[in-house]
Amino acid sequence: MNLLKHTAFQAALRPALAVALAAGLSACVAFERAPVAELSCDPDLAGAWTVKAGGNAHKTVHVDARCRSEDWPGMGDKPTTLELTGFVVGQDRYIVLTPEQAQRAIGADTGSLTATAPKDSVFLVLYRINARGSLDAWLPDSQRALAAIARGELAGRKLDERFALVQGTPEQLRDTLAQRLNLLYDTDRKAMVFERAKAARQDSR
Repeated sequence: MNLLKHTAFQAALRPALAVALAAGLSACVAFERAPVAELSCDPDLAGAWTVKAGGNAHKTVHVDARCRSEDWPGMGDKPTTLELTGFVVGQDRYIVLTPEQAQRAIGADTGSLTATAPKDSVFLVLYRINARGSLDAWLPDSQRALAAIARGELAGRKLDERFALVQGTPEQLRDTLAQRLNLLYDTDRKAMVFERAKAARQDSR
């Protein structure tokens, strides 16, 4: 993914629940396949969420009990429907997006992501819900991934300009997320922060 496409990716995903880019990433990381056979819906995602930090503050996205958002901001902020299903590894939660889903999420031209990322590859969004109920989210750092691949610490290859593909079996990918998360995600970097939107107050009669 080139820098221009990545910038559009950042701008569109920031207002939406849990799909957020850490500031300053210069490219994308795709995973060869999903780390699990079946994706599930995290019931904690249901509800309305408002961006509190990281840009586009006060924008709100709604997620139903099936982890479906029907007001995801696509091309020109035109609402589109997106599935936000994923999986859990230890204490960390992930949302899984196919290239086609990510393409719709950012309102990109047809084929802009699907032509670059392998057919069965996915994009993984790491998120954590803290004790206060707010949500922090990160995408993997491509420079970390490419450096780890070059050192032989991570299986994968370079797909396009600064675009990393992490390879392995589902079990190997889960092990990487569980044991070597720092090769992919910089969780010390400021995260996107979301809080549950407060219900509108009604005038008392």
